[in-house]
Amino acid sequence: MAYCRFVTFSIVVGGSEGIGLAVAAQLVRRGDDVVVCSRSRAKLDVALDALAEQRHRDGQRVDARQIDVTDPHGTRETVDVLVAEFGPPDLVVNTAGYARPGWLPELPAEDVQGMVDVNLRGTIHVARAMVPHLVSAGRGRFVATSSMAGLAGVFGYTVYSATKFGVVGFAEALRREIAPFGVGVHVLCPPNTLTPGFETENRFKPAAVLAAEEKARTMTADQVATELLRALARRRPKPVIVPGRGNRLSAFAIRHLPVVVDRALKRPMS
Repeated sequence: MAYCRFVTFSIVVGGSEGIGLAVAAQLVRRGDDVVVCSRSRAKLDVALDALAEQRHRDGQRVDARQIDVTDPHGTRETVDVLVAEFGPPDLVVNTAGYARPGWLPELPAEDVQGMVDVNLRGTIHVARAMVPHLVSAGRGRFVATSSMAGLAGVFGYTVYSATKFGVVGFAEALRREIAPFGVGVHVLCPPNTLTPGFETENRFKPAAVLAAEEKARTMTADQVATELLRALARRRPKPVIVPGRGNRLSAFAIRHLPVVVDRALKRPMS
């Protein structure tokens, strides 16, 4: 598989599990110096042990740092320390986020606030910390993570969809803002992906949401990571990266056949 050869130092935020860990593992196996960041020290320790065993070359640096993306000052301080130690990153992938499905009136207030803080504001905080270093270096790529639910609103995911739509808009505006400085911005829109977060999410899904998702195909975190890195290896990577051929067809329909998509995604009466 062809990968993006210019990358030598990568930072993966949300890299202690799920898609982030899968991305980090593939980067380590191809020889990158990689730092994974996450809020949980315990999860980082487990991830670091696993990643260290997959080193591709002598002298390859693999490290882990705690970051709470909801804390803008702490995020910036940690990023500044990393850049001072490793130099500016060639690739930044932010996968930090979570979903708590449920009918809007029944969603706990802390989860409404939490999804906004982690998914949207967290993405902004990471970008604000990373972008000055990328712009100063005149190179690099920043990848934000949205969702298929960030391309089409899905019942049972009102607040989650709102945050992920916001990530898409943020990434689009940021791409246009910093493109003149040689920095690329992309947004990853995965479908339902088999991760620990997805397992937790399933425990909160209303029956109608679970029934609707029975028809939807899921991907593994490793499959999503492979498609992301393959997309970034292209000469002109697309701004919006949608893993899976069927999902790319769905994204096309969302854009060009909204009436059909609206019927397909409407909540059934129960």
